[in-house]
Amino acid sequence: MSTAPVLESALVFADLRDAHDTLMASRKSPREVRRAFVRFVDLSQKLTSIMRKDFSRLGFGDWEASKFDAWTPVTGLLKHLRNEDQHAHQIYISVHERRYFSVPENLPPGFARPAANAFVFEGTWELTNQLLEDPPDGIETFEINPMTGNATGNPMPLLKLERFYILQARTDKTRELVQAAGLVDVHAISASAFATLSEYFKFFSEKTAA
Repeated sequence: MSTAPVLESALVFADLRDAHDTLMASRKSPREVRRAFVRFVDLSQKLTSIMRKDFSRLGFGDWEASKFDAWTPVTGLLKHLRNEDQHAHQIYISVHERRYFSVPENLPPGFARPAANAFVFEGTWELTNQLLEDPPDGIETFEINPMTGNATGNPMPLLKLERFYILQARTDKTRELVQAAGLVDVHAISASAFATLSEYFKFFSEKTAA
């Protein structure tokens, strides 16, 4: 009875899956999001390194990652980020915040009420401190007296708050690769890359089982 070979790359892939799941669950702390993303990027490249060792140890010769034909601009971005993080600039993230506010009941004459009965204020915090446990508090907004146009001092009721953690492109090359990938949200980048890497590991497993 033949058995499938024991692959050390299977352990790395399990670690990669864990890093992906940890990142997907990390939404509140910029520090934890960044650390989870860095770990995911590092393991994404370690996977191929261990595959080479497995392939050679099992007597199949040299493993060529290029034989997998489903690489994407997103996985190319991760490869670049890992090299940049190790040899040039560490990975930094920013926090993009989107706040939804209800429209005041009494609008001044000439102001049309939005169909959604809400308006959105958004902006990006380009963090210089990558160890922040909590995102910045944001900008306070106050209701305006429609008759005078002056602030009333009453905070505007917040309907919904969304936060996205986006990759800071620290070099021109990174900006080019981000543009090619079409993604800046680190959670979206990781989800796309993990889908590709899952197919990559399946491809490798089939080759070593032959």
